[in-house]
Amino acid sequence: MSESPAPPAPPRDAWDKADIILKPVGGLLTALAVAVLGLWTSSYLRDREGREAALRERMQTTETNARLYSELISKREESESALRKDMFTSIITSFLGKGPASLEQKVLNLELLVYNFHESLNLKPLFLHLAREIKTSPQRSEYLARLNRVAEEVSKKQMLVIGEGGTTFDATLNLNSGSFLAPDGETEAPSVERDLVLEGIARNFKLEILSVDPKNEQIQLRVTVRTGSSASAETTSTEFWFDHFDFPMIDNVRLSHDQRLAVVLNNFDVARGVADVTAAYFPGKYAGLREKPYYDEVLAKLLAEKRRATEGTGSPAPGRP
Repeated sequence: MSESPAPPAPPRDAWDKADIILKPVGGLLTALAVAVLGLWTSSYLRDREGREAALRERMQTTETNARLYSELISKREESESALRKDMFTSIITSFLGKGPASLEQKVLNLELLVYNFHESLNLKPLFLHLAREIKTSPQRSEYLARLNRVAEEVSKKQMLVIGEGGTTFDATLNLNSGSFLAPDGETEAPSVERDLVLEGIARNFKLEILSVDPKNEQIQLRVTVRTGSSASAETTSTEFWFDHFDFPMIDNVRLSHDQRLAVVLNNFDVARGVADVTAAYFPGKYAGLREKPYYDEVLAKLLAEKRRATEGTGSPAPGRP
């Protein structure tokens, strides 16, 4: 029995021919794509490593520079502190040590102390001590003018610093009647009041004149501070003497929430019978170096800042639903 012939192969159409041609081309394109992807990946990784290396180098350079800068600043502060310490010791020795010292030397030493340590020392006792000695000197007017000029310059410097974060108000006193003058210069009142707001805390300040000492150019005040609304107001009152030698950063009234109130005597004109004063309401951070906040005030401020930060993010504070 003879085998039947195989059926003839169907004719190839265009798709079959394209398949024969494109199979090897597809493999070639795949190989090319893999090669290109590998090259691109290697190039990307090399660039990334280069950027990271450059970043690390910049960070190391910045860290080195910062460390060097901090060391230089620290060494400079140490040298300045040593110099100020030696200066302070030398000047104080001239006041407290044995041995004669002329009035000129004492006034000069006081000027050095004031200009260099007015933010950290209460120098009013030295001012008053020298003022008493100067009264018996033939050059009384010259030395008193120097003391008053130094005190005025330091008060202005400190008030400029305080003015950056605080608020102030001025008042004019009638030394003869012991009352305050209105802005028109004619109306008088036994006291002056101002409502001031600082760091979100509203206070009412009332100043009253208790006594005037024209001879020593001193004024005794009563300051009443009312904090909060009228329904739940917290009231405190204090009395004190002040003169040209009371500097606001050092001689001030401590208030709650680490805040301060200082009264500065700008002018005391016995001939005209008037005196100009400025009351400054400012944060405690502007007080002198010796005036530090209490620990409970620091803790309360930190807790308040944390509470505000928590409320700002929208997440509930600890212990709240």
